[in-house]
Amino acid sequence: MAELVQQRAPAPGTGCVSAKEFRGALSKLATSVTVITTGGEAGLAGVTCSAVCAVSDDPAMVLVCVHGKSVTNIAIKANGVLCVNCLQAEQRDLSQAFAGFGRIPMQERFALADWGMLITGAPHCKSALLSLDCEVAEVRDIGTHSIFIARVLATTESVGGEPLLYQQGTYVTTRVL
Repeated sequence: MAELVQQRAPAPGTGCVSAKEFRGALSKLATSVTVITTGGEAGLAGVTCSAVCAVSDDPAMVLVCVHGKSVTNIAIKANGVLCVNCLQAEQRDLSQAFAGFGRIPMQERFALADWGMLITGAPHCKSALLSLDCEVAEVRDIGTHSIFIARVLATTESVGGEPLLYQQGTYVTTRVL
């Protein structure tokens, strides 16, 4: 069991811990690394994202949080579709590219993997651990991010493979205990 090392109180007058403290605390949480993509009249776009979770299994729905200043956020809102591509351990470079490292133009980012389309027209990475092809059902802008609630219309899965995770500022993967 982990020992409580440090406890922090809200910043005076805010009712919340600071953004820096919040990010530091959440860095302990291991999260799946995904590339969220969209396609349609507003064009192709994608961004690396770790804020994805299930909302419901009947109907199948997920929640995806994308920074409000991201070009992908704007494109998802315009296209009304997205695909959650959960990356495999060996796809670190793809994650880095879609996170904006190296300032690679969007079209060149998509050239780094083999992409297909399922139902919605949002690109799915054929080598991803799994992909969830979704139609946006609801959008809420809260703080720095938009929360997209999306209906899962199709899925693909790879056989085998280890997930790419992110924890404490570095990429990690799973191991059997």
